[in-house]
Amino acid sequence: MTKELSSLNEVYQTIAKVTSLDDALRLYQEFKGLTITFPTKLISADYVKQYLKKETQKRQQLSSRELQQLARKFDYSERQMRRFLRDIRQDNTSNRVEEEELVYITKWLEERRSEEGEEND
Repeated sequence: MTKELSSLNEVYQTIAKVTSLDDALRLYQEFKGLTITFPTKLISADYVKQYLKKETQKRQQLSSRELQQLARKFDYSERQMRRFLRDIRQDNTSNRVEEEELVYITKWLEERRSEEGEEND
C-alpha cells in the first residue's frame, strides 16, 4: 500500500493519507483535471445571513455576547457578523425564514476548535 501511495501525485497522496486510497481514487475519478479551491469558511455566508435574519425576527436586537457566540459557532468574525446584520437591516424583504440549524456541522467546528485549543496549551 505504501508503494501505491508513493506512486500517486502529491495531492492524491495527501488525500489518501487523510482519508483513504479508495477516497483518493473516487475524487480523482470525479474531479480529475479540475482546479479546486476550498473556501476558508465551511458554512456559507448566505446561510449565516438567513440564520441571523431568523434570530432577529424572534427579537429585535442580538446582544454583544450572543453575536460573539454566533460568530464562534459559525466560524466568522464578529465584524463580519455585524456586516451581515447591517445587510439584513438594509434588505427590505420581510420573508419569514424557517432555516434549521446545522447541528452536525457546527458541532464538528466546535470540536475542531477545542482540539486546536488543547494543542496550543
